[in-house]
Amino acid sequence: MVTGKPLSLALGTFLFAAACAAPATAWADLRFCNRSGSNVDVAIAYVEKDAPGTTTNQHRGVTLEGWWTLSPEECTKVSGIDAANHWVYYYADSSGGGKWQGTSLLCVPSGAHTSGDHFRQQGESCPQSRRLRGFRRIDANTRTYTMNLRN
Repeated sequence: MVTGKPLSLALGTFLFAAACAAPATAWADLRFCNRSGSNVDVAIAYVEKDAPGTTTNQHRGVTLEGWWTLSPEECTKVSGIDAANHWVYYYADSSGGGKWQGTSLLCVPSGAHTSGDHFRQQGESCPQSRRLRGFRRIDANTRTYTMNLRN
């Protein structure tokens, strides 16, 4: 005769062993924290890193996403990408006049968006309803990364 306890113990042991044997799902977060005294609008761009020894990015362009508005001291997840396996760029503009920008030029829509684009050369124009912005690259070597925006 089989009782409930040994069967429950055997089932519990089996489920625990199965959970330990299953590969863990790795998570990744790209987060931004506003450490300034004003609201900040953030846009990001990213592309998978090239295979070692190549630099062409296989002409894939970049994924461009935005805008997130962060209140002072607010932190938010803007993407679930693995920051270590992507070239990640960002542009941020604060209502207090601060800017976080770089030299990698992209044409950015003014409203919420997820779109593809390619880097521009200085003097190159953008399609109508987009504005040229200089993005700064993040050199992350971890799956999760938090960018703190400070004045």
